[in-house]
Amino acid sequence: MTVTPTGPPSIGVVVSAPDGTWEPAVRSLLGQSAPPAAVTVVTPADASPDPRLRFVPCAPDTAAEACVEAARALSTAYVAFLHGRDEPLPHWLRHLASAARDGVGLVTCGTLRLRPDDLVDGIDLTPGLDGAAYAVRRDLLGTTGRTAARVMVPRLLVRRRSDDLAATGSAARAAGAALMESVRLTAAMDVPAPAAPRRGRAPDLVSVVIPVRDGALTLPAQLRALAAQEYPGDWEVLVVDNGSTDATREVAEKARPDLPGLRIVDAGERAGEGYARNRGIAAARGDFIAFCDADDVADPGWLAALTAAARDADLVGGSLDSSVLSPAYADEQPMPMTGQTDFLPFARGANCAAWKDVLTTIGGWDEQYRGGGEDMDLSWRAHLCGYRVGYAPDARMHYRLRAELTSLARQKWNYGRSGARLYAAYRHAGFERRDGRTVLMNWSWLLLHTPDLARSPTLRRRWIRYGARLSGFLAGSAERGVRYL
Repeated sequence: MTVTPTGPPSIGVVVSAPDGTWEPAVRSLLGQSAPPAAVTVVTPADASPDPRLRFVPCAPDTAAEACVEAARALSTAYVAFLHGRDEPLPHWLRHLASAARDGVGLVTCGTLRLRPDDLVDGIDLTPGLDGAAYAVRRDLLGTTGRTAARVMVPRLLVRRRSDDLAATGSAARAAGAALMESVRLTAAMDVPAPAAPRRGRAPDLVSVVIPVRDGALTLPAQLRALAAQEYPGDWEVLVVDNGSTDATREVAEKARPDLPGLRIVDAGERAGEGYARNRGIAAARGDFIAFCDADDVADPGWLAALTAAARDADLVGGSLDSSVLSPAYADEQPMPMTGQTDFLPFARGANCAAWKDVLTTIGGWDEQYRGGGEDMDLSWRAHLCGYRVGYAPDARMHYRLRAELTSLARQKWNYGRSGARLYAAYRHAGFERRDGRTVLMNWSWLLLHTPDLARSPTLRRRWIRYGARLSGFLAGSAERGVRYL
């Protein structure tokens, strides 16, 4: 096939729907920024009168063959495949077409797995077809012995249900599997340009979500700080009680005179900050949602700075300052977003905000992360779904560090475990593990400084921080089956 370099190739789409459900995929396809050249639905369900669609009848056990034949029958240069319940994001086809230039044989992208309640269940972001959405060069179907490039777009461009039927996935993968068996494919990657700034409006209503569990001692200071905010717009405060057994609710009730928009949301069904934050999102009335913790203290300009940054970003991170609440631990000051070097910058869960429609699209907070890593995952999912993650350094949160060594060790160990989980999920998008020399130096330092445990409280605390995190790396690596040491 001769491919002209003057523009992106045409792409037709085959929707695999052996269970009879095809409307979600077609509805999303018709809203693409680069519309499909043709849409074929392979399904046993009754055809729609929509002239933009072509229907191919099939029995559930013949859907795979029908999908391949439907692809061959199209006249487009490329054919992309979806499950019937998939929801491709608006720029899915544009990204596939951009990566399919120069005769590429197979283009894959990542998918965002969603639970039945529309919350995130995880991501699929690997070079293979399992879990991927993809497009093939149509003229290669049915050929053998040819060579073409296989390109991966490291983006999460399709929302996919985690309870999809196995038959649907098998049918949708059929053409890609046949191509991989008959054509020699060479691997490459196509990284799309960063998301453009969101030049938007100010929020109509801001919802401040505070997840809390047994926070009666520290919550009053945070609520007083919120009552002193300089933000002139409309906003509300949601205290999300994650199963407290102390006087947390009573403390929140006493703050109502100073925070008329305060509401208490019950999230006691199960423990976890991710679960509590998702309950807060569901209960929020605002179109922009800010998150903070019950044991920190917001600066008076915090909310105004976050909302100002919202005009140009989809998700915003603020700054953390530990000098006021934890002055004894100056060397543990959290790094600002501008100084982060691991993979993509991320907004910390203790100080971040996002438009509600963005949170809904990317599936909210992943509740499977416990004790750390959930904020990195949220930000990275937003990045890879094509959203812009911004930074508001003036949105300052006074941050409290762990004082007790047992609590500190547990926190750092959880951070290490989540690091391995993140590596397993995002390594094919560019998240790199530390090189062998760095790993050797870290573990050697820990061994050489073991006497620090007996020398002074400051040195003991430093050793425990490093040791717990490195141990967490080992535990997480064993759990995830990866080498993240």
